Amino acid sequence: MKRRMQMVGFVLGLLLSAGLAVAADMPGGEVSDLVVVTATVEKIDMSTREVTLKGTDGKLETITVGPEARNLGQVKVGDVVTMKYYQSLAIFVAPPGGEPSVSETTDVERAALGKKPAGQVTKVTQATVTVEAVDLEKRTVTVKGPKGNVTTLKVGDQVKRLNEVKVGDQIVARYTEAVAISVEKPK
Repeated sequence: MKRRMQMVGFVLGLLLSAGLAVAADMPGGEVSDLVVVTATVEKIDMSTREVTLKGTDGKLETITVGPEARNLGQVKVGDVVTMKYYQSLAIFVAPPGGEPSVSETTDVERAALGKKPAGQVTKVTQATVTVEAVDLEKRTVTVKGPKGNVTTLKVGDQVKRLNEVKVGDQIVARYTEAVAISVEKPK
């Protein structure tokens, strides 16, 4: 739980300092990033489930593919592996009324039997904290988490609507992380 509250603090500090607006009536924001990496299959050892990949920079990396990855036998030397890594962080201030909380969901998708290996894992963590204090002169917000833990966070100067955050408001932070992997024949 301590790690989650540290994550909530980090998320809150990052997004409050971003100063973006999700809704016109309440402060909030969202940041996201997508990284796409491709590599070519250089070698496959089915007995150890090790696959050696060659990146676009020419570097070789050997990974062990777990048994949960279906259809490893469909992968051939020369196939192209594409990994997409997505992160999104959204935060918004909501009116008072809820209790602090943390929830986490994970969704896993795998390729059908007999198809080239592919899959996606998406994890969403959402935390809600209650504003306990706002110090406009020091530019800090003190929040209370689900276990009653209290944390004070510094808010960056670029946040223009800090004066709209009030004691009792709820701050909701949603962190989404997704990894998708696919294997295709070379073109």
